Amino acid sequence: GSLNYLSFYAPLYNTAGDLTGYMNLPYFARQSDLEEGLSDYITTLLNVYVVLFLVSLFTGLIVTTYVTKPLRIVQQQLAKISLGKRNEPIEWQSNDEIGRLVNEYNQMLLKLEESATLLAKSEREGAWQEMAKQVAHEIKNPLTPMKLNLQYLQKVVKEGGDDFTGKFKKVSGSMIEQIDTLAHIANEFSNFAKMPKVNLEPVNLTEVIQSTI
Repeated sequence: GSLNYLSFYAPLYNTAGDLTGYMNLPYFARQSDLEEGLSDYITTLLNVYVVLFLVSLFTGLIVTTYVTKPLRIVQQQLAKISLGKRNEPIEWQSNDEIGRLVNEYNQMLLKLEESATLLAKSEREGAWQEMAKQVAHEIKNPLTPMKLNLQYLQKVVKEGGDDFTGKFKKVSGSMIEQIDTLAHIANEFSNFAKMPKVNLEPVNLTEVIQSTI
């Protein structure tokens, strides 16, 4: 009839190599069947690739999580590093790349603690040096008027001036005040380690200024 088909012809030879005839193989497959078969093949292939992609993606997530877990631990420990407290080292059993990284991190913690100790020691020494300078300065302040008062009394005794008793009373009162100041400095310095609370008290500025004059 009018049905279209494809023909395949193959020559046939005998044992002597002579051509004896042709074999005709008709193929009655329709184009729609070919397209449908090709579509099914492509669909199956896409499904296989999608499944493989999902499996590879899931496997990649697992591998990535396993690989990046120690790195996240190191990151968290680095974020917690502080000079004012003890930093805990990371425990890692394997001697791989991550193990070497963790080992370097732990070594860095030891060096950091040593540096912090040296820094604190240096700061304490600097603070004590500054304290010594301040105390020496505060001690010199009352010593100077005490020396001047004694020299003044020596001059009065030598020259034999009038009203020695009044002058001696005035000078002795000033020296007692300076001695009290020295005693106060010594007490504050001895109590420095205890860090005493602030003791606020009213002060009569007029009397302080008149005494200074």
